[in-house]
Amino acid sequence: MFTNTHLHRHGKLTQARCRTMAVLLSIAATAPAHAQFNLGLSPMRVELNAAAGTQRTGTLTLGNESQQPARFRTEILDLSIDNEAVPQFKKDIPGESQYSCRQWITVNPMEAEIAPLSHTDIRYTFRIPDGVPVRTYHCALGFTSLPNVGKPQEAIGISSVVRVVGTFYITVGNPVPTGVVKEITISKIDAPKTSGYRAVVSVENSGLTNLRGQGTAEVLNDSGAPVEKAEFPAIVILPERVQRIPIVLSSPLADGAYTYRVLVNLGTGEIQEATYKFRVPAAAE
Repeated sequence: MFTNTHLHRHGKLTQARCRTMAVLLSIAATAPAHAQFNLGLSPMRVELNAAAGTQRTGTLTLGNESQQPARFRTEILDLSIDNEAVPQFKKDIPGESQYSCRQWITVNPMEAEIAPLSHTDIRYTFRIPDGVPVRTYHCALGFTSLPNVGKPQEAIGISSVVRVVGTFYITVGNPVPTGVVKEITISKIDAPKTSGYRAVVSVENSGLTNLRGQGTAEVLNDSGAPVEKAEFPAIVILPERVQRIPIVLSSPLADGAYTYRVLVNLGTGEIQEATYKFRVPAAAE
C-alpha cells in the first residue's frame, strides 16, 4: 500500500538549489605503477543562470596528479540518468535533445599535454541562442587520457585510460519546480552486508527545471518505532520524467510488518510524506 501526503509549514522552506552531478570514471587494467594516470577536475559541476541571447564564460582546472606527463582529449557530451540513478554520458542522446546545451559550448584546448604534478586551465564559453524556451538545460565535458607522443606503447592488456567528466546545468529564465513522490516499491536483492532489501522511490518531475530532494527515508516497525533512518539521496532529477531512486536498506529486518516512509522537500517549498507498507519475508502488500 502506498500513500502520499503534502505537509505544508507556516514558514516555507528555502528551495534547495539544484546542483549538478559529476562522475569520475576510471577504466584501467593492471598496468605498472609508472603507467598510471590520475586526472583531477575542479569544479566537477557548474550551475549557470543566463538569459536567451547572451553568453557565459568560465574556466575549469584539469590536473595531472601523476609523476609523468599526461595527454588528454576533450569531448562535448550529452547527459542522461538511467533507472539506477547512474549518470550516462554520450556524444549524442536524442532523448535529451530539447534539454541539451551541448551545441552551445566551445572549449579550448580540445587536446593538450599536462606536465607531471601540474594543471592546465580549460576555458569554455556558452552562447545561448535567442528565443530558447525557459527551462534548465544540461550537458557535460569529458576529458580522456591519451598515450604520450613519442613514448613506446605498453603491451596490450596493461595500458590505462582515465576519464573524468564535469557537468553543466544552465537555467534560462525562472522555471517553476514541480515534483511529487509518485511511488515506492520494496524488493529483495542479493547484497551482502545489507538487510537484503532495497526501496525504490520514484519521483515525477513534471516541471522544466531540475529537482533534488532533501529529507529523510526511514523504516518503521509494526509499532511505529524507527528501525533505520537515512538521508534522502541527493540525486538530480531531470525535467519532464519519472526518476527511480534506489535506496539499499542496511539494517537487518526480522520477520514482520514494516512501513517505509519518506519525508522530502523536492525544492517546491513543501515537505511531502510518502509511505509504503510491506512484510518480511512475504511479498509487499
